[in-house]
Amino acid sequence: MSILSSIIASRSGLLANSVRAETVSSNIANSQDENYSKRSVQVTESIGGGVQVVGLARAMDKAMDGLYRTELSMASTQDAMATIFSIYSAQLGDLDSETSIPALLSTFQNDLGLLSNDPGDTSLQQEVLLSAKALSAALREASAGVSQMEKSAYFGINRNVEEANASMVEIARINADIGRAIPGTAVHANLQDRRSAELDKLAAVMEIQVSYDSENRATVHTAGGHTLVTAGHVNELSFDRATGELSSGGEVVTPGGSGRRGSDEGSLAGYIEVATRTVPQTQLELDEIARALIEGFEDADASLAVGQAGLFTDGGAALAATFPVGLAGRIQVNAAADPFQGGDLTLIRDGLGSATPGAASDNTQILAWLNFFDAEVAFDPTAGQGASSKLADFANGVFSGQQARRVAAETSLTSLSASMETYRANRLNARGVNIDTELQDLQLIEQAYNANSQALRVATEMIDMLLDIT
Repeated sequence: MSILSSIIASRSGLLANSVRAETVSSNIANSQDENYSKRSVQVTESIGGGVQVVGLARAMDKAMDGLYRTELSMASTQDAMATIFSIYSAQLGDLDSETSIPALLSTFQNDLGLLSNDPGDTSLQQEVLLSAKALSAALREASAGVSQMEKSAYFGINRNVEEANASMVEIARINADIGRAIPGTAVHANLQDRRSAELDKLAAVMEIQVSYDSENRATVHTAGGHTLVTAGHVNELSFDRATGELSSGGEVVTPGGSGRRGSDEGSLAGYIEVATRTVPQTQLELDEIARALIEGFEDADASLAVGQAGLFTDGGAALAATFPVGLAGRIQVNAAADPFQGGDLTLIRDGLGSATPGAASDNTQILAWLNFFDAEVAFDPTAGQGASSKLADFANGVFSGQQARRVAAETSLTSLSASMETYRANRLNARGVNIDTELQDLQLIEQAYNANSQALRVATEMIDMLLDIT
């Protein structure tokens, strides 16, 4: 090798190792950033000898990214649902709790049974009144919990739509910047890192599929194939609360809808499931309990005139042939039997339509109400407990079913979170930074740098000697 070739080779080696050292330093500095992908220097043999840096390679595993984002979407669905269900379930209480609806219903029935043995005992009449009020209050509180569940779900939907649109706009903007950036540069790699982070954010909201064109611009589709982002264009999301429809670029992409153009996974799908399906179902179940109580105690009360309210009322009135949704939130004990509201406690014994007090020992009306608890009651089959059942069995089934929704969501979340963490760890291994490896590389770079420096120094000294000879 000539002296000139040696100088060229040593100088190119110094430049390459300088870039390598800078790259390794960047890797180490960003080792705790999960959105950062490891960089490595790409070199090629230079014409005339030595090496030439051609760019930076960014560690990336597209398949692993896709698997991780799919698991992230599925876990986010269950997380959204489990969070809302847990708040509502905490308000319901456990099945064994004395304040649960089934327990309060049982307490009310037991108090009626005690009163039937001594119908003239005012303290027992008072206990029946209090247990009836506690039962109706629990139904109202549960209905309020459903309203809060609905409010939380719609808040989540609106927030997710805003987050998704913001991420899609940012992805489109980064796509444009990537199209202008020089491949293999630090700027190009940084843009890809930022876009990857936005894709992860979007995947948590809704399940996506990502592909890349020849200029490394990302095209984003829903799991059902609808285009969300292509190059610099975005089909933004919007949600119509009146219809329960999610749209993107004018096309309906509601999770679970016909045509399945959207994504059935992601927190947005979870919130929409709660708002449009779970909330109406839960409210129906509670309304059926309230309806059965109001209707049953009206039908079993021989003292009532047509249109007169019984022991349980719809906001103080008798139950109409048709009534608005939310009956469980309006159920009340008839004020006519409540001495705290100017009522007559003896109506608990004689019936709510009694004009004059009956015999203190007459338990006929109380037994009629007790018989209601042993009778088969017709229920709306869509409430999920069959077309007919005893009220206590129906209430137990409803309560268990509502708690089961929370348990199912939490169980699924636990399982999916574990698998998501597995994919996350694998993805970090594929594109993450290993500090030990980087430090070892840094030592090799230092040795190579010193060797190139030494070679360049020797070549320089040889030239100086030749110049001195001449």
